[in-house]
This record gives sequence, structure tokens and C-alpha cells, in this order.
Amino acid sequence: MILEPFMEKLKSGDVQALEHIYFAMKKSVYLLSLSILSNAEKAKDVLQETFIKVAQSIHTYKPNTNAKAWICTIARNLCYGEYSKAKNVVSLEGVIADIPDNKNSAEAWVQNILLQKAMQSLSPLESEIVTLFSLEGYRHREIAQITKKPLGTVLWIYHRAIKKLKDFMGDKNEI
Repeated sequence: MILEPFMEKLKSGDVQALEHIYFAMKKSVYLLSLSILSNAEKAKDVLQETFIKVAQSIHTYKPNTNAKAWICTIARNLCYGEYSKAKNVVSLEGVIADIPDNKNSAEAWVQNILLQKAMQSLSPLESEIVTLFSLEGYRHREIAQITKKPLGTVLWIYHRAIKKLKDFMGDKNEI
């Protein structure tokens, strides 16, 4: 979905445009927040706060720039505000309650747990970059804009994080 027309409508006072922006960006914002905070409840809170902040700060948005990156930057800043308050650990209680019964589902569940643990082994920035690239499909150039890091640094961090994940998952696949 192209966000620019809705960003312009919101900027001109049409608050219904925020609904379109929210539905277009909620998954990206939530996954980004979760990758930084490692806490589903706090990520949901940041998701809501992000769109409140978008509505409040729309006057600072420059038309025909990257709206997705602008919104993700707001979410990222809110996350780091939360993250600096207290470091969090991924809560697995919701996953444990849903342990599957059949063998194939159980194997997938174990792989999911291993992947979550592997993601915990990454720094917040590494987790953020991997999530934005691998799960959300952002290009490295967009990630560089969101994180305010040089493109080369983003590429280096991404490749280092992928190596860490491969090493972690390789060691744990024997379980």
C-alpha cells in the first residue's frame, strides 16, 4: 500500500487516514518493536503509542519521503525509550501453553523456541536489522535510514547477526 496519499490526508486534518496508515504499518511496527523489546506486551504498547505519535507529529513529516521509514523511526525511538527503562526477556509462557500434540507440530514448535532463543542471543540492533530485513522485507538502504546507521554498517551487522544465528541454531539442532 502506498502511504503517501494517506500521510497527506492526515497532515491536512483527515484523522480517518490514520486508520489506513495503521493497518498498512501495524505488522511492521509490531515486529520491529518486538525485535527490540523482546516483550510482546510492551511491543503492543509501543505499537499503539507509535500511531498516537504519528498523529501528533504529522506536521513534521516531509511529503514524498519514505513514510514507512519515518513511522518505523518513531517506533524505534519509542522502543529505545522503553528499552532504556528496563531490559526485558522474551516471555515464552504463551508459547508453552500452546504446546502441540502431534510430532510434526512439536518439531516446528521446538524450532520456533530455538529461533526465539537464537534471536535473544543477538544485540537489540542486530535483532532489529534481521527482523526488518528478513521478516518485513525492508531493503538494507531503508534499514540504514531507519536506524540512522551507514549502509555498510547495516550490511556488516546483518551478516554478523546471520552468522550468529546459524552458529546458534547449528549447535542446538541436536536437541
